[in-house]
Amino acid sequence: MVIYSGTVAGAVEGTILGIPSFALSQSYLSRSDQPPHWATAIRNAPDIIRRALDTGIPRDVLININFPNCPPEQVKGIAVAAQGRNRQERLQIESRHDGRGNAYYWIAYVRLRSAPPQTGTDISALADNRIAVTPLRLDMTDEPFMTKLAALFHK
Repeated sequence: MVIYSGTVAGAVEGTILGIPSFALSQSYLSRSDQPPHWATAIRNAPDIIRRALDTGIPRDVLININFPNCPPEQVKGIAVAAQGRNRQERLQIESRHDGRGNAYYWIAYVRLRSAPPQTGTDISALADNRIAVTPLRLDMTDEPFMTKLAALFHK
């Protein structure tokens, strides 16, 4: 999820500074003995970035690129996709303690046999061995609800 992504956070900072920015992530199974398929990102990222830069990225927009967990020859293409969302029932919050005994909370997703991801999302693209390209805006304001709240609190 992009809210928890340090990679996206770095691209957000670049975007705030007016630098065209990309967040690149290589999908892999962390509990597998197989290393990430770095060659997939290495082979595909330069062309995707070059083409996006040539087109021009709007101000206050960054591009999140996720590469599927497969070798480059198994990539089925590129999908410009919406930001997906993991199922909430997979969310697990663990109470832990640091080396000084201070409590902190670790947010993680537990592995469940999940329903198919929503079509048109980055999660769906990755499941289909496609590279997911998702433009993200800095302004996350929900305009319709802001209007409703304004009416609620306006006197």
